[in-house]
Amino acid sequence: DIATKLGHFEIASNIDFAGRMVNDSNYIGRLGAYYHKNPDHRKHMEALLRRWDLGFHGVEFEEVIPNPEKPEEKAIMMYGVHKGRTGPFRLGFRQESSGTVALFSLLAKLLPVLRKGGMAIIDELESDLHPLMLEPVLDLFFNERTNPHNAQLLFTCHAAEVLKYLHKCQVLLVEKNAHCESEAWRLDSVKGVRVDDNLYAKYLAGAYSAVPEFH
Repeated sequence: DIATKLGHFEIASNIDFAGRMVNDSNYIGRLGAYYHKNPDHRKHMEALLRRWDLGFHGVEFEEVIPNPEKPEEKAIMMYGVHKGRTGPFRLGFRQESSGTVALFSLLAKLLPVLRKGGMAIIDELESDLHPLMLEPVLDLFFNERTNPHNAQLLFTCHAAEVLKYLHKCQVLLVEKNAHCESEAWRLDSVKGVRVDDNLYAKYLAGAYSAVPEFH
């Protein structure tokens, strides 16, 4: 029974055999094809990006033939639609800001898990995002309305600001020892850490270790 449950467990990740996936043109093209085939996720993605005030209005797709000698091989071109002074205008996704592309890429991993349940495993959640964007992204999982199936998010992060939004039992700290071995411990296993502690301030002050040491 356990194996059956695990076999149907939805897992989405931005990690492959080579490490964290890079938002290059090939990867963005694959994401475009995904959103094109999944209009419900596309609508949700567009609604979130509009709400998060990126000057973003929506996404348009065009089917193109990259190689005229192989007309059967088609590709999907994506354009971000924005509202300017004289009306809407389009930008190819290669011209979009790294922050917009990062959210576009991240939501392609998070939305399927939020809809069905399961786990999203994300390396460097904060990559290319403004620090204030961490809270609305995490809130997708905290909020019962957007996470009706209790999906989980497991992520690594270098932005200390994330400690403002987490409970001590949700935090794992990682530090490299003198032998170049990484050690990890859960913050609630540290003696003296209180529920009402300002985790962010105390971490920056070095109270929990796992901070860079400059000699």
